[in-house]
Amino acid sequence: MRIFVTGATGYIGNQLVKQLAAQEEEIHLLVRDPRSPHLPAGRNIRVFKGDITDPGSIAPAIKGCAQVYHCAAIAKFSGTVTNAFMEVNVNGTKNVLAAALDASVQKLVFTSSAAVWGPTLQAPFTEEDERIGPFESEYDRSKYLAETLVKEFAGRGLNAVIVNPTRVYGPGPATYSNAVNRMINYILNKKIVLFPNMDQYITNYTYIEDIVNGHLLAMEKGKAGERYILGGENISYGQLLQSVRDHRAVKNLILKLPVPLLKTVAALAYFLNKKTELTPSLVSRFAKHRILSSEKAIVQLGYRITPFEAGLQTTIDSLKSKAYKKRNSPPKFYQYGKDQVSTGTP
Repeated sequence: MRIFVTGATGYIGNQLVKQLAAQEEEIHLLVRDPRSPHLPAGRNIRVFKGDITDPGSIAPAIKGCAQVYHCAAIAKFSGTVTNAFMEVNVNGTKNVLAAALDASVQKLVFTSSAAVWGPTLQAPFTEEDERIGPFESEYDRSKYLAETLVKEFAGRGLNAVIVNPTRVYGPGPATYSNAVNRMINYILNKKIVLFPNMDQYITNYTYIEDIVNGHLLAMEKGKAGERYILGGENISYGQLLQSVRDHRAVKNLILKLPVPLLKTVAALAYFLNKKTELTPSLVSRFAKHRILSSEKAIVQLGYRITPFEAGLQTTIDSLKSKAYKKRNSPPKFYQYGKDQVSTGTP
């Protein structure tokens, strides 16, 4: 079977392509940079240089493909021009959907994000719950608008399904959307860790293999126009800190800064360096509950969740490996490079 994939140099897309290639499928990848170090390679992988914002470059790559996984997106919360989110995450998605409809593909899976729900109450949100607050970033808004397009095309006859990964962690390339791994690595390797004092806030964390398997299950069993939360365990920041520290041979010192103080520091940092990712809005984003349920995916797709502690151990083993350190530059907890198109699920 021939399969078209966007976002193959991103965190989720990279692992998804490797899994598909291992199943001996013929994979067509649309990428902006065929020389990217994060680009999967294999005898059954064919690379097409192009961009989802350019419909003309999508057509030859998707031709003859039976399935589509659309994973590409700008995954960033600040320092990005608003128009870029609309151009890539919304209009780019529309281009992929239109090309899939024209090419008469059998099915499409769109990688959205749990960010479309925003902060939650203390009870887990499901696919049926509505957002309870305004959009916190243009990323969130763009993913919501892209989902609207997917549902629209599903109504026009495209067999398209939406998956909503929560915060993903696990072995994989050190891309921007691999933020949880950077946080884990930061806690592991710093003798003194500066962290917001927000132990009580709970977030849903998903192991990367579960996300990949969830995509495959959505392709196999997902219903057109439906969305499925691909999540894991709901873990507080306090639990996360303690679990990671338990894996250290020597305990480090964790200094927990009050959230208001960290916002002040963030505002000053942003004033001094416009390129920093540490902004007051980003601090506020993390100091909220994001509790979600994957029950729908479990029941309808057969989705399974890896226990957090088991996934964390594998992740830490990967982060400590010489191969990882050689392949990836040292992670930075709050400061990242320029915008990139990749699989985004912050």
